[in-house]
Amino acid sequence: MLPLLAAVCAGFIIPLQSAANSRLRLSVGGKPVVSALISFTVALAASVAVTAALRGNPVPDVAAAAGTGWWVWLGGVMGVCFIVGNILLFPRIGAVQTMVLPILGQLAMGMLVDRFGLFGAPVHSVGPGRVLGALVVLAGIALVLNLGRNTPTAHTAGPSAWAWRAVGVAIGMGSALQTTVNGVLGTMVGSSLHAAEVNLFVGAVLLLLIAVCTSPRQLVRRPTPGPWWMWLGGFVGATFVIAGATLAPILGTATTVIGLNAGTILGGQVMESVGAFGAHKRPLDARRVAGLALVFAGVLMVRLL
Repeated sequence: MLPLLAAVCAGFIIPLQSAANSRLRLSVGGKPVVSALISFTVALAASVAVTAALRGNPVPDVAAAAGTGWWVWLGGVMGVCFIVGNILLFPRIGAVQTMVLPILGQLAMGMLVDRFGLFGAPVHSVGPGRVLGALVVLAGIALVLNLGRNTPTAHTAGPSAWAWRAVGVAIGMGSALQTTVNGVLGTMVGSSLHAAEVNLFVGAVLLLLIAVCTSPRQLVRRPTPGPWWMWLGGFVGATFVIAGATLAPILGTATTVIGLNAGTILGGQVMESVGAFGAHKRPLDARRVAGLALVFAGVLMVRLL
């Protein structure tokens, strides 16, 4: 149970990353790619420092992974797709669907990876109990987010909205693959810490290329002052990537993803209940408490059944 608890704890701090990156975006001229680039760069620096302290040698053995397959380098690409995808989805399908649809994709791909051992991941049985647990998690999330009361609006209806919903599911599937690939990469390059370095380096380079093409002037401008916590997104991101790479080979992709998501939902609710880090204060009510209880019941079902 300790690895599952670690996944929940790693997910718990993810809302802080979202809050920090959103505030940092205001200090870099409203350029989301630039704020994401800073976050990835800080995460990479933190990952290198931690790896040097704990492993002695911060340089990953990339030669050992070179013959495995081209897909072992995709973790950073998937991470960038997830961040940019969320930025594109939010104004088109709304906050609730932007959060729920990627989770649906993560759960579906996580189950497929575990069932068939995709991308070199170990095979984990996916029986009716685990599937039922995943559905209970989704039901709990829907209850927490009040999904049934969020009726479609003009910008969330029509064929184009359904195409964007498909994008939401797709980036969630990519996020689950990121967890899988990083776990496999960790076994190839020496450790999950080294795998996180590779992941964050690839993501930072890709974001730098995008920023050069879309926001070159902002790259040479100094961010305007803001609260100290707006720089924490990178540290949280490094923790998340390292946790995923470490836990996926132990728990399986599906259970790791579900544990991370459960922690994220809980962390977001706690942040809102006290109005921390710029979040709009919204006290917990009976409906959301019931939803959180369902989420954690589902997590236990996935792990134990």
